[in-house]
This record gives sequence, C-alpha cells and structure tokens, in this order.
Amino acid sequence: MLPRDERRFKAADLNGDQTATREEFTAFLHPEEFEHMKEIVVLETLEDIDKNGDGFVDQDEYIADMFSHEENGPEPDWVLSEREQFNEFRDLNKDGKLDKDEIRHWILPQDYDHAQAEARHLVYESDKNKDEKLTKEEILENWNMFVGSQATNYGEDLTKNHDEL
Repeated sequence: MLPRDERRFKAADLNGDQTATREEFTAFLHPEEFEHMKEIVVLETLEDIDKNGDGFVDQDEYIADMFSHEENGPEPDWVLSEREQFNEFRDLNKDGKLDKDEIRHWILPQDYDHAQAEARHLVYESDKNKDEKLTKEEILENWNMFVGSQATNYGEDLTKNHDEL
C-alpha cells in the first residue's frame, strides 16, 4: 500500500482493526463526506498543490493546479479571474499564500451541502424534458449515473422496494 493510501486508510478505520467496514471504505473513497476525514482531504490537497514544499499554497501554485501556461502569451480571462478569487476570497489573512485553514475553507466550505449538490446534478443530467421531476423512464435511461452516485448509496437503494415509487 502506498504511504498516502495507508495514511488515509488509518484515518478511515475508526475502530482500528485494519479491516474496512462498508462505512469505513466509503470514508476511504470519499473522505470529503466524513467529518473525521476532513484533515486528510486538506493535507492531500496541500501535498498535491504545494510544489515548493513550504507547507503553503501560493498564488502561482494555486493557478498551476488549474492552468498550464505553455506559451508566453497572455493568460485567459478565467485565469485572471481565479487570481482575483485567490486574492479576495481564498487568501483570508492576505499574506500571499494559503495555509491549512484557508485551504479547508476553500475546498470544504461549510455552507456547501454535498447531498443537495449531488441531487441537483442527478436531476440536471437526467431530466430530459426539464420539468425538474424525474420519471421512472428518465432514471432508467440514466441508470449508470444513479448506481455511481452516493445519493443512491452507490446503487444499493435502487434494489430495495419503496412505497413512494
């Protein structure tokens, strides 16, 4: 096992038995969804983006994670917009770099509802007639999205009988 995966597994393994229950394995695969895993998400983000190894993410590292500047031409407008986002909203203490708390605020905003976002995504992608309601046919036509979704417990809930359906 790779050191990074081992660290993540240990954090997910709440009872420390070195065996993953269904919930622990889900925490391993989707750590952003579990409170006890959020430090791992922040640490892994820092490790991925902090190229100079100083323990912070500066603006150039932040941009390099999204945009590879291959030529010496001007940056696209969206990159300039991201630089403004970094300065105005990401770098909360205005020191020119993101620390772990600022990274947490950026990637794990407290006002973000993952379940609601996933539900909206499923409806947006599957609602062919755009009436904001899913029919059985629309769900079946897009079954692969639903079985891969946490909203359906990765397809497990689709096999159970439901009175509301």
